[in-house]
Amino acid sequence: MTGFNTLPPRILTRIFEYLFWTAVCGKDQAERLVLPIGQYEVLACLKVSHAWRKRAAGLFYRTALVSVGTNDTVHTLGGTCHVRTNIRLILESGYAPKTTRLVLVIDAEPDKLAKCLLASEFVGYEWPSINTLYFYHPQNHEVRPSSMNQNKAIDDVNQYLLASMPNLKHIYALSGTSDSFGLFALDDLINVRMPYLKTLTVVAQGALKLGFHGHAQLLRHLTMHTVAHALDYSEPSGSSDDETNCSLQTHVLLSVPRVHAESLVLLDIGPIAPTNIWAPFFGTNEASNVPDLNTLPNFLCLRKLRLVFGVQASQSEDRHMHRASKHRNSPGPETSVGIYPLFPQLESLTVEQYPYNILLFLENFPRGQLLHLKLYKCLHHFYELSLCVFSRLQSACIDIPEAPHASKEQDEETWISKTFSVSTLRSLSLRASVAHQVDLPSTYQLHCLQNLDLSIGMRSVEVEKLLVELKHLRSLRVTITEVLSKTHEYLSRSIRPKKYTKSKYTRVLSTTLEQLTICLVDLAASRQRRALAKTAWLAARVPSLLSLHTQQEHLQVLASCINNVQANKQAPVDARHLSNMRLCTILL
Repeated sequence: MTGFNTLPPRILTRIFEYLFWTAVCGKDQAERLVLPIGQYEVLACLKVSHAWRKRAAGLFYRTALVSVGTNDTVHTLGGTCHVRTNIRLILESGYAPKTTRLVLVIDAEPDKLAKCLLASEFVGYEWPSINTLYFYHPQNHEVRPSSMNQNKAIDDVNQYLLASMPNLKHIYALSGTSDSFGLFALDDLINVRMPYLKTLTVVAQGALKLGFHGHAQLLRHLTMHTVAHALDYSEPSGSSDDETNCSLQTHVLLSVPRVHAESLVLLDIGPIAPTNIWAPFFGTNEASNVPDLNTLPNFLCLRKLRLVFGVQASQSEDRHMHRASKHRNSPGPETSVGIYPLFPQLESLTVEQYPYNILLFLENFPRGQLLHLKLYKCLHHFYELSLCVFSRLQSACIDIPEAPHASKEQDEETWISKTFSVSTLRSLSLRASVAHQVDLPSTYQLHCLQNLDLSIGMRSVEVEKLLVELKHLRSLRVTITEVLSKTHEYLSRSIRPKKYTKSKYTRVLSTTLEQLTICLVDLAASRQRRALAKTAWLAARVPSLLSLHTQQEHLQVLASCINNVQANKQAPVDARHLSNMRLCTILL
């Protein structure tokens, strides 16, 4: 333990914060929140030494915890309550005036939650310094309040929280249950505090049943997502459409509160309808200079925008509606006077599952000032989109859909060739729904690129060319779908001009690459072995490489290939750096 006591205070603080903040999620791994639910892991650190207690006490005592449904018990006059809490420790330590956060974790019925709040002693005091609430309802319990007692308990819980936290400004909530009442404890609380909230983050597995009545005038960060799905609708294969037949997954669309648009800095909502997107937002009256519900919105401070679109179940039942959605253009301006909102500060834009013309939809945003762009499952008119119009674009993450006709490989290669000419990009990720072999362009203009992810399928020989052409590359991830045979590789080498001399120090491919990820798809066993052997020799020619990633089933073979390279004393490269390189399992 003496070694840990000599750690710098900054390092100790980071260790405790790592224990304190924990990533939790519902059934959908894509939607998660980082919540401070590691109080009791930090509590053990308080007993180690004075230095540890000094650094960890602030994290523990400044966050009040009420976890309902645990094995810990608290005895009260009304009986025994299963609740874990640090409220008494905070009150006895004198840290109560400095407590700024409440973590509420529930795994019980509303009536039990009301009793446990009383038993924890949190309700008996007013906490004016608490401005942030973290609410977590795990996925292993469903709440179905149906009786009058349960409804009264829900009202009591909301009243307790309102009375105890008069200065609440930030709410982070995650419900992992598929029940629509997973966020029952926040309904009235959010409505009453809505005019004063600055942050509202709500992620729910089930449909959000929050009845919004207030208007948010100071909200800066709004994140609302529900991952509830209805049935899947598939268009009959005998349809006369010329595009690819696809299934249409329907969603329970989100209900967004009325929000003053000019105060927002971050907006992340979905799934929403593709029409009337901006209806919940309002602007400022120019004459009186006050927020007005009837004024058209302008997002003057918005920097990050994410829109996830969904389809209502009632729409999917109509075959003609489904067919029209494939060819319909963007809904266009949706305000009463035909003016689209302004986004003068927008830097990051993410669009998911937009069902209409994505090319026309993006024209409504300031493409010349965007720095970050992400497009997922935007199928219609995708291949007409060019990233060259985004003149300041630094990072792009694109899902490439399947082309709607027989020449899909040519369309993909043409689109990728245009994308490789965007010279401002520093990070590029291209993913295809089905990995099949695609020829990369012959020339690159990605002079500033540092991170590249090509999950589209390519030949193994293309990796060497990427490393030679991209001088500043730090991270590379590729999907290999084809490995040349020895005959084809010999023929390609005989016609390829020699770029390197015989010196082992001039055969270096890259001096900047630090992480390389190789994913092998649809290869025979013999070709897999050959691809891994070539990867090992490739790693030997990159002295800056720190980690090499591949699938778990190939890790042992790759390690054997690297050992063979290190044992080969006649190798024309210096492979001493391979002894310090880490082999890791690929992160899918």
